[in-house]
Amino acid sequence: MKNPCIIIGGGIIGSALAREIRKRDLADVVVLEKEKELAMHTSGRNSGVIHSGINQKPGTLKAKLCVEGNRIIRDYCRDNKLPYEQCGTLVIARNEKESSVLEKLLSIGTANGVEGLRIIDKKELEEREPFVRGYKALYSPTGAIVDSRALVNKVAEEAESLGAEYKLDCEALGITDKGVITNKGEFDGYAINCAGLYADKIAHMCGIGRNLLIMPFKGNYAEVNVQINSMVYQVPDLRYPFLGVHLTKSVEGKVLGGPTATLSLRGRESYDGEFNFKEFFDTIMSKNFWNMAKSKEFLKLALNNGKISIFKNAFLKELNSILKINVGECDIKPYRAGIRAQIVDIKGNMADDFILEKGYNSLHILNAISPGLTSSFAFVRHIAD
Repeated sequence: MKNPCIIIGGGIIGSALAREIRKRDLADVVVLEKEKELAMHTSGRNSGVIHSGINQKPGTLKAKLCVEGNRIIRDYCRDNKLPYEQCGTLVIARNEKESSVLEKLLSIGTANGVEGLRIIDKKELEEREPFVRGYKALYSPTGAIVDSRALVNKVAEEAESLGAEYKLDCEALGITDKGVITNKGEFDGYAINCAGLYADKIAHMCGIGRNLLIMPFKGNYAEVNVQINSMVYQVPDLRYPFLGVHLTKSVEGKVLGGPTATLSLRGRESYDGEFNFKEFFDTIMSKNFWNMAKSKEFLKLALNNGKISIFKNAFLKELNSILKINVGECDIKPYRAGIRAQIVDIKGNMADDFILEKGYNSLHILNAISPGLTSSFAFVRHIAD
């Protein structure tokens, strides 16, 4: 094989990168995926939101790639007849204090180049969302939803048609100067780490990012028996890379409430409560964890999100704070959970941008968290360039 790239991870970033490299004929490509099918983790366990870029810090890679990626991914879905809908995003202010956050978000979004962004009054909000409670709202027309699993599978199918080779049930166990060691043999070539929840572990094999550690944050969703026409968000706490509990349409016709954001101490893939002792101890024995946990603001965030995750009444209170109708226990049922691969540094700070690190004969993509799906096509163009 001539000039091969060995991509570790067949999620949306890994598959989009395989497609991009083959489109440009830059190298032969082998994609290693440890599961027996694609999109089993982050890429297939999100809400399917195509973000418009209204809450990304201007000047960051995330901000640039989110806005650019939003446009590219919408075009791709339309051209390939993938399930998607440009339903728009609304961030709701319930009082004058929250209205000031809308102004900040408007300024951020405008600086990032988000198209059509504007603040709407109560009357227009009621016309757009009759069941939503709000004083004002920030309206972003480019917000959209997609079937994320269908998207990953289509991109992978196209990558394969262009010559990329997929190896499923093939786990990376080590990286050498020559390539990647797996449970199915060795693959020589330039290693590109797109391993998502285990991207830090792969990087550490190469001596890269040893002071960085993924803290897995679990997001629980619920199906909610309510009608909405777009994506409806509360005003976020701009100090943290979480958006709080919100309502999102899905392309299946469901309305999803969530996600919560609690540290998944049980494990990085503990969607249903499975316990991984090694991952538990790796987390709680790290300086990254304890330095993060020392922060009063983080503890406040963790306690609030823990309450919302554990107690249904607390979760319902969050939902009902932005709804005119009262949603009760009989109106919600569990939906699949997702886990966010949040990078935390040795000082306990959460990384708030994508991280690209080069090693010898390797490249490592770290902290490709939300809006990772939205940014994916623009991100892989950036990497290929």
